[in-house]
Amino acid sequence: MKRLLTSTLILGATMGVSSAQAEELTFGVWGAPSGYLSAVALPNALAKIEAEAPEIKWNLVTGGQLAGGKETFPAIQDGIMDAGFGFPPYVPNLLPSIAMLYEIVVPGDDPVVAAGAAVETVMLHCPSCLEEAAAMDQIPFGGFATAPYQLMCTTPIASVEDLKGKRVRASGASLVIVEMAGASGVSASLSDAVSLLQRGGLDCVAGAGEWIKTYGFGDFAKYVTDYSLGISAPGISFMMNRDKWNAMTDEEKQVHLKTFASIGADMTVNNFKINSDKIMEEAVANDGVTLVEAGDDFDKLMADYAGLETEKSIERAKKFGVEDPATLIATYREMVTKWQGIAEQIDGKGAQAFEDALWSEVYSKVDPNSF
Repeated sequence: MKRLLTSTLILGATMGVSSAQAEELTFGVWGAPSGYLSAVALPNALAKIEAEAPEIKWNLVTGGQLAGGKETFPAIQDGIMDAGFGFPPYVPNLLPSIAMLYEIVVPGDDPVVAAGAAVETVMLHCPSCLEEAAAMDQIPFGGFATAPYQLMCTTPIASVEDLKGKRVRASGASLVIVEMAGASGVSASLSDAVSLLQRGGLDCVAGAGEWIKTYGFGDFAKYVTDYSLGISAPGISFMMNRDKWNAMTDEEKQVHLKTFASIGADMTVNNFKINSDKIMEEAVANDGVTLVEAGDDFDKLMADYAGLETEKSIERAKKFGVEDPATLIATYREMVTKWQGIAEQIDGKGAQAFEDALWSEVYSKVDPNSF
């Protein structure tokens, strides 16, 4: 892996620790190298780790050079990489409990609520979430939430009727929602979606506004329906090999736990609250992207989905072996209510306030030696 031509982070040379002394670990990301996770959040997080734990050196390999989205999980298990960006909806057969949480739509437009609720549920209140990851020798650290999902399309979608027959790349809750509207859901990777839009294999992508630049969707999907399909969580920014985790000292584990709170807050607030809005504004102003006003029938579509959401999620989760999905969903919704209150208290105070909340409410309560 060291011979790969990569955008590799060489961290900590000024800390007086030689590369021979430091434990070298590899982090693989399949998303776009220019995306916020690869270009900002992870470099900052890994630099923070090495500054506080100089015996650890993380080498960052971006652009899917080690593994794609679905392949990341076996790559971590097999030691091709020691950690990576994990997207549970890609592997509902392997992480059915976390994938089910991703199907539950959190209403509103604040990803802090969904991120906080999902991270607390996974790390403290969902034994099956951790057991499923442990079966692959992994731990799901660093959860975050995206911005509200919107439809980014090659033609204007102003009504639910306009969606009928359209081919839409979607995942989790948005996949069910567009299929209820009469569209054909397509389970393509985010990277593959660009070429599919270009070739006419897709009509729309349901996703966060930030993706219009990060993945280049705006080159072909010039119409964005100005309507929130809700927020889903968690994406896993730091899917960690369990053996590598357990080989760390207690001090190194604590440094990482604090960093998981930091990267979760960075991705959720700085990227999907602040950066995502800015990117969409710039796309409309400079890149020929048009915001399309949504009809009232989208409200009815979302209400219909809300009425079926629990039943459908339980059905799918049981198919993949989750023993008590109803209780897990109820717990998650309790956490959503809790984090709605926290989000109100820290609104406008930036990523640091959310990081502090994630630490005090979640990561400070995690037993680092329990995995």
